[in-house]
Formats: sequence, C-alpha cells, structure tokens
Amino acid sequence: QVFVKCHFEYDPNTDNLIPCKEAGLKFACGDILQIVNQEDLNWWQACHTKEGGSAGLIPSQLLEEKRKAFVKRDWDFSTSSGGLCGSMGGKKKKKMMYLTTKNAEFDRHELLIYEEMAKMPPFQRKTLVLIGAQGVGRRSLKNRLILSEPKRFGTTIPFTSRKPKDDEKDGQVYTFVSRNEMENDIKGGRYLEHGEYEGNLYGTKIDSIHRVVESGKICILDVNPQALKVLRTSEFMPYVVFIEAPDLDTLRAMHKAAIDAGVTTKQLTDTDLKKAE
Repeated sequence: QVFVKCHFEYDPNTDNLIPCKEAGLKFACGDILQIVNQEDLNWWQACHTKEGGSAGLIPSQLLEEKRKAFVKRDWDFSTSSGGLCGSMGGKKKKKMMYLTTKNAEFDRHELLIYEEMAKMPPFQRKTLVLIGAQGVGRRSLKNRLILSEPKRFGTTIPFTSRKPKDDEKDGQVYTFVSRNEMENDIKGGRYLEHGEYEGNLYGTKIDSIHRVVESGKICILDVNPQALKVLRTSEFMPYVVFIEAPDLDTLRAMHKAAIDAGVTTKQLTDTDLKKAE
C-alpha cells in the first residue's frame, strides 16, 4: 500500500488536461490519499483514507511537476492508453515513487507535490535525520547518541575515492573505493549525497543506510536538507530533527571544542558561523 500527503489543491473540474472530469478525485492541500494504481504515466488512481469511497483519477507526480515547473509538453497528456474514463478497476500495483535525484530539471525547482507516508509510531522509524546549519553540532550529537545507545542507533560509513593513510583501515572511518567506481555509482543514483574536497570524492551510499536498518538499528544521518527529497519515503521513514543554531559566541566555542577534540579539521571563519545563526 502506498499513502501520500498532498501538498497542493486539486479540482478535476478545472483541469483541462484530465481525460475524464467525472472520473477525477478532488482533494485539498494536506489530505492523505491511498494510491491504488500507478500504471499510467500521467494519471494515478487514488482514494481518500478518511472519507473512503471509490478511487478517482489524480495527476501523477511526473505530470504535476511538469505542469508546475513550466516544462514544455512533449506529449499529449489528455490521451492515455487503457481507457481511464471507461474503467477504474485496475489491478493494484505498487511502483516506486518519482526519484528527484535522477532528474536535474525538476531538482532545480524545489517542488513538493506528493509526500509518501507510512503509518507507524514516531520512535519506530528507520532513520533519524539531523538537519542544521554548518557548525551547530550535528555530528557531535550523532556520535553522542551512538555512544550512549549503541544497540539502538547506528550510522553509515562514508565512501571516498582518496587513498587511505598509513594508519587508516578500510571500513572503519571510511570505505575506500576507486574514483571510477564511485563516479559510476553516482551516475547510477546509488548515493544519497556526494561532494568533492581537495580533488577527492566523498559520499553516503544508499545501500549503507539499508545495512544499518537491516541490523535492527535506527540509522542516524546528518545530511544536507536536499537529501530529504530521497529520504522522505516509506523506504526510509525518517524522523527529522532540526537543530537551531545558538548565538555566535557559543558557536565559536563549539567549533573550537570540536577542533581540539579532533572531531573536525575544517576551520570555519566568523562569516561561516554567522550563516548558521
């Protein structure tokens, strides 16, 4: 079963693209819908979770993103195979939600159309995601949680294309791979996030999150907010915590303590720290 939260209002009576207005499903922003069929590229079949009733047509993630991003149509959305207006009793079939990481065009528009949901208590999540500006202590909080409850929490080991130092062992602080292998995996969409520093690639692989979850632990991630586009699905079911930045003097003290403890080697200027306030 696939459930989504709608982040826009929709009325089929005002939609000139829908193939059959009578078959459309009206919903408001914030409504929770159950998706019962995603076989058609442009039109999904869904029903309200609270009101019940029969399924109706709603625009797919792809169609609505094209419409809201003002992307020129490359086919006629008003026609579709399968006779959508004639039959609504299609076989239930779950498909993967649209992956924004694989489409740079839509990724630039920061669109939020449907958010995949799952029914579960807040502390039975698969991932705990820490969000906050640089220097607010996300990594310190993550390490403290793992040290205090190692049976409950775990985290991923980042991948890098740089060569290991003499005292480094593969799989402890970093997993070392070739640049060619890492670039191929990035192109294949196997990384949650990645970047380059001093000519070397670094990144968090999606499979490494799965391994932590499969071990029975909650995977703690301190990632950029853009990663939530991938994480906010039933596959990862994140509990997201935003860490607010303290005043500038406290930030300076926190950053100095992190450097002294060897948690980080990156020096942040006052300009960098002010961005976090």
